Amino acid sequence: MVDAFINRQKARVGGYNTSECLRMFGVSDSGYYAWKGRRDDIFGKQAEKKAERDAIKEKMRRVIIARNGVVPGKRTFRVELFRRYGITVNTKKIAALMKEMNIQAQMPHKDAYKHQASHNHVCAAPANAVNQDFFIGPRRVVLSDITYLYYGEYRTPFYLCVFRDAYTRENLGWSIGRYMSVELVREAYKAMMDDHASELTDLMRSDEVYVHHDQGSQYLATTFSQMLKDDGFIQSVSARGNSQDNSPMESFFGRLKTAILDMVALCRDYESARTLVSGYLMAYNSEHYQYDLAGLTPEEFYQYATTGVYPLDNYFGVPASVMMTGGDLKKVRRRYADEEAEARRLALKKRREEKRLIDPKKIIERDMRLLRSVISKWKNTEETASAQICKMQDVLKRAAEALAFIHTLSAEVLSELRQPLAWRRYPELSYVFSMNELF
Repeated sequence: MVDAFINRQKARVGGYNTSECLRMFGVSDSGYYAWKGRRDDIFGKQAEKKAERDAIKEKMRRVIIARNGVVPGKRTFRVELFRRYGITVNTKKIAALMKEMNIQAQMPHKDAYKHQASHNHVCAAPANAVNQDFFIGPRRVVLSDITYLYYGEYRTPFYLCVFRDAYTRENLGWSIGRYMSVELVREAYKAMMDDHASELTDLMRSDEVYVHHDQGSQYLATTFSQMLKDDGFIQSVSARGNSQDNSPMESFFGRLKTAILDMVALCRDYESARTLVSGYLMAYNSEHYQYDLAGLTPEEFYQYATTGVYPLDNYFGVPASVMMTGGDLKKVRRRYADEEAEARRLALKKRREEKRLIDPKKIIERDMRLLRSVISKWKNTEETASAQICKMQDVLKRAAEALAFIHTLSAEVLSELRQPLAWRRYPELSYVFSMNELF
């Protein structure tokens, strides 16, 4: 009807224009032209768009299958579609397609320890050499932690220890065991050194290499600390109760559990669960394209970070022939990284170190305030406890008198008192009303 009215107005001299007609009927411009485009689709453009969207959705299903049933986020979808199928799609379009497919990205739960205060005294904390400066270079900071998973009908637990490069996100070594012991950590460390010892030792000749972990007894064991010292690593330890000091490792374990914990739980035996977890960790290094790593896998990103040569023929549709060569890229990185970037990094590190400096006088004054507060709390508790003891002793005395009163009653009255409401008739039994606060 609206379209017919507009056509009649167009045929008249001095008639209303399209926008005026639409306002008269309360119809939006975009809604009208969208309807008209669908009606006038004589060349099948809408059908082509639908076919294109359906083809992308089919590729997205294949991505989910390739990732063993895990639904990634829109940015990871974009990288996967490009790397696996050469399709370039905007993240907004991917978000719309995910809504059409009724799928949501599987994300780990929020860190339960985030923003929580440390429980150790600031002057008694072990050394934290990394100080949350994780991304200083490839193989410079190696993170480690232990987590648990479970399998089978009875949710039998087992443990995973991983050593991970914070810069490239590559899992360098891991071990899986039934017990959370020092041997579990040593096996993971040995696996890392078997595969990456040359990379780490070559780097130690010119730079410091840190192994950072939490304050677990397995890591603080003398045998493990001595191994790190003998191999030339600098041991760094998180503050107690502060997971942010090892946040990349905590984040990885959260994503790992989101991705495979339900599948691990389906395993009938320990060996199957162990194989599944190891397979995921290997695939993560070589097959998981990551948006924050320029669309590369952790292994590819390590090669790019150390050689400056991008390992693809094109990047989101840009041919490698029009990009800088590896040599040019190294020159640019040297010019800026050696001067400005290094200066910025040192300034940032200095600011972080200054934040960690303390005023001894303020620390002692703070401790004294804390101690006074605790003492006052216990004094108040002592007074309250004394009052309660006196009160309860009085009630106990009245209860003893009530018991003596019961012994003097006849069988008829005792039968009556078997009904709780009958107690209200006898003042000798009124102590029960003072017992309410105990319940």
